Amino acid sequence: MVCGAVARGQALLRSKARPGDTLYVSGPLGAAALALEKGSPRLPVPQLAFSQTLYAQGVRCAMDLSDGLSIDLRRLCLASGVCAHLDQVPRARGASLHHALHGGEDYALLFTARRLIPHAFPIGRIAQGQPGAVFYAGEPLPPLGWDHYHEPCT
Repeated sequence: MVCGAVARGQALLRSKARPGDTLYVSGPLGAAALALEKGSPRLPVPQLAFSQTLYAQGVRCAMDLSDGLSIDLRRLCLASGVCAHLDQVPRARGASLHHALHGGEDYALLFTARRLIPHAFPIGRIAQGQPGAVFYAGEPLPPLGWDHYHEPCT
């Protein structure tokens, strides 16, 4: 457990995504899942410096991707009452699309913004629709990954 404090009104919350926002990730995904599959787990590195620049760039909605993009994006969408449409997902070298969509422990940041964010990867958009629904290339994307209350579904 980590405890801390943020000045009132300056927290980046997963409940602040709005229709029309662009979805971003802070880096390629799937490296941790690939390493685990190969039997050589790696320690994730939190992107603290990058995260500290987001608020100044107008970002109000963000979370880490510790459990997998598909399941964490669903959580963000449920908290915000929106749905998401993914167009592309940047993959780490050697990682499959499955690794990038459903693997966890990359500790990349998932966030939304109304403007272009330098050094980030746009992956889709937030829209009105069934809260929690996520689509990839127009098809429903199941929320696979690590669920702390159930068996993992990878």
